[in-house]
Amino acid sequence: MPALPNRPAHRSVRQSSKRARVIAAAAVLVIPVLGYGATVAATAANAGPAQLFTANLLPGLSHAVKLGAANPATPMSLVVGLARPNTAGEDQYLAAEHDPSSPLYDTFLTPATFAAKFGVPASTRSAVTTWLSSRGLTIDSVSAAGDVVAVSGTAAQVQSTFKTTISRFQTGTKSFLANTSFPAVPGGLPVTSIVGLNTLQAFSIPSKPVASQDTCLGSTCLGLTTPKDLWSVYSQPAAYTGSGQQLAVLGEGQSADVITDLRAFEKANKLPQIPVSVVHPAGDKNFKDDTGRVEWNIDTQASSGMAPNASNLKLYFGTDLSDADVLKIFQQWTDDPHGPMQANASFGECETNPTNPVTGGALMTLPLPAGEGLGNNLQPLSESVLKKAAMEGKTLFSSTGDTGSSCPVVYGPVIGAGNGILNQGFPLTNYPASSPYAVAVGGTVLYTNGAGKRTSEYAWTFGGGGSSLLIGLPHYQKGVANNDIPCLQPTPGKPCRAIPDVAAQSGDVTTNGYAVYSAGAVTPGGGTSLSSPLWMGMWARIQGAKGGSGNGFANYSLYRSGLNAVSRARDYNDVTLGSNGLYTAGPGWDYTTGWGTPKVSGLICDIAHKC
Repeated sequence: MPALPNRPAHRSVRQSSKRARVIAAAAVLVIPVLGYGATVAATAANAGPAQLFTANLLPGLSHAVKLGAANPATPMSLVVGLARPNTAGEDQYLAAEHDPSSPLYDTFLTPATFAAKFGVPASTRSAVTTWLSSRGLTIDSVSAAGDVVAVSGTAAQVQSTFKTTISRFQTGTKSFLANTSFPAVPGGLPVTSIVGLNTLQAFSIPSKPVASQDTCLGSTCLGLTTPKDLWSVYSQPAAYTGSGQQLAVLGEGQSADVITDLRAFEKANKLPQIPVSVVHPAGDKNFKDDTGRVEWNIDTQASSGMAPNASNLKLYFGTDLSDADVLKIFQQWTDDPHGPMQANASFGECETNPTNPVTGGALMTLPLPAGEGLGNNLQPLSESVLKKAAMEGKTLFSSTGDTGSSCPVVYGPVIGAGNGILNQGFPLTNYPASSPYAVAVGGTVLYTNGAGKRTSEYAWTFGGGGSSLLIGLPHYQKGVANNDIPCLQPTPGKPCRAIPDVAAQSGDVTTNGYAVYSAGAVTPGGGTSLSSPLWMGMWARIQGAKGGSGNGFANYSLYRSGLNAVSRARDYNDVTLGSNGLYTAGPGWDYTTGWGTPKVSGLICDIAHKC
């Protein structure tokens, strides 16, 4: 019988003792910012000089091997972002939705009402789409608010439209397309970003931990938990199991075998079959990739396992996890007028470093094939999309990644941007978890007595977490005592966005995980890509208890509960043991597990007011 694993001792030295190391490691980032293209008030296509988009270029291309010009007939898929006219008003409205003293409290917008109140004017949309069509590009979709335009065409058409050249490159074993000069658009068009000009930058899913089979020693069991174990451990009341709520999983590729595996999971755990629907972005055509099967199995089986009576599971699946396609599925979920109010994204990239045009961007200056590296190509536009979702009362749950107190900066040929069980030492955060408009979910190692009772839970060594350093402090995080690492940008000296917000079981590499069914057999599921869909399912229970329009974007309620000592004790299991590298768990909110793991019955009492 195996010995119990060593448990981390409580550390008396917490985040503050390591702050200097964080800042020193990130000091290289303090370089003047180059913009994403100025906001242009005029809407006439030919008013003013052309805009150059300096961030829509990979400066590190000099470190890749150039293979020659792209075949002019190569198909390409892009997303063009347009500036919305009243971002300050959006911020005020979002805050008012969550202010009990405001007449707008709990008045969440629909995609149609958002478009009417804050959308891009129809004349501006028409000017942009007319210009794109006139260059030969196909308009695949336009968001309800007119701020996201998905287009497709050939490399030749893309080159002509954006006044750049597209070439083929090689980095290690990976070949890709990329533009070799700054793209440009007519100065009168309020374009904010062009996503998809390179095919290198993409999100990745973590490699999966492999846990041992169940073994109990005394009152502590190693191995895999089941839904019923977590119903008990996380205090999920039988009266509220997600009725009336829909769940969304954002992913890519093939879905038929994911649904087959879900049915095996439901049968084994004696759960009802949840209806499943699959939607794809307009213009996407190929959904054969099956490399993410285990990940999507974790997402579907963890979320529905926590909300067994949810009314529907909707899979928003793109062709791949390229920046452009991820942006499309974000937008598709956000614009779905009758879709789920909660979604899960178990993939990530390093947050965007605004100095990318200076530091070398996605390829940096590391010897290749290292270097998908710092940042992504969609964040300026996806932030706008996710804020829109939050204003519609929707919540994206996102895994903080499996690289500890680092973002996945080093490229690996199999698992994408280094998103494996490895702390890579660079103190930025995983995106979209670090978005102010997402709930970032960290990981814990959880041991039970085999009968649904927790015997130990501590922060996972590789659970993502830390301070963004580059994304401003969201309103709901004001007053969080332990978030004390100062920003580099945009508010130097003041706290930035910090993650995680909350945590749930991630397991570890060898002794702990969740029982997932894949290809007819039990597969250990783990990582923060387990933690996040678990929370999505548990939030659906809280939403179902509230009923009506729901609770809105979850972080406002989760932080209101956490900032009050009485409700915090009722709503969270405070995880005070463990470390993820730079950061150590301790009382209250911390950079390893946020507020901790949930007591769902308490959250239902304090958020849905069903005590």
